[in-house]
Amino acid sequence: MNEHAGHRSRLRENFIQNGIEGMADHQVLELLLTYALPRVDVNPLAHRLLSRFGSLEGVLSARPDQLQQVEGIGESAAVFLSLLGEVDRRVLLQRFAGHDKRPVLATPSALGRYMLALSLQDRYETLRLVCLNKKYELIYEGVISSGSLTEVLADPRPILETALIHKACFIALAHNHPSGDPTPSREDEDAARRMEAAAEAVGIGVADQFVLGRGAVYSLRTDRVLLFPTPDLVTDMTLAQYAQRD
Repeated sequence: MNEHAGHRSRLRENFIQNGIEGMADHQVLELLLTYALPRVDVNPLAHRLLSRFGSLEGVLSARPDQLQQVEGIGESAAVFLSLLGEVDRRVLLQRFAGHDKRPVLATPSALGRYMLALSLQDRYETLRLVCLNKKYELIYEGVISSGSLTEVLADPRPILETALIHKACFIALAHNHPSGDPTPSREDEDAARRMEAAAEAVGIGVADQFVLGRGAVYSLRTDRVLLFPTPDLVTDMTLAQYAQRD
């Protein structure tokens, strides 16, 4: 018990002195778990969670029922961790609010960051649509399809029908690659060209189309990979540079 208490104190002190940048992912999880499980050795739990979900982001974006499948994680700890992820998602989305609380998404980086925030809990390939007015303010966002997207990506009609219903001047589309790699496939590129042509035919502009990875977004409009290392910073690189990064 004393050993666990000492370890918890060291984790807190490390965070106070160095911030989260001075902590490994398993240490961040350990510190979080100390508040949900005050009398348990949380070190093995943190490692089990990371092994199961692959990353800190994966843990915090998992649903409570998924978290409870990990040995030692009960309902309270699962709700606590999932709530943290949902709070982070809400804060990210609120950063885009304009004066009337309607997000303004006028650039590829703003659209890409917004789409990435929406997709944090997507475990399967999911196609999302954003509709914008002439000021690039958000007027609608929703999921077009989840699971196998082959047929949906091949047919722009349901997407454009939704856009017309909401009187969109511009649309943006994004689908995630569950592998975490935002590199577009040949099918992704073909579908993007079909969407551009179909949207132009009905007078709707395509602001951008994105492939979402783990913390990275590929913009077909700019042909660049966008990364968001902090809430206020965006960096971009080519696909070749992204593939060669450490």
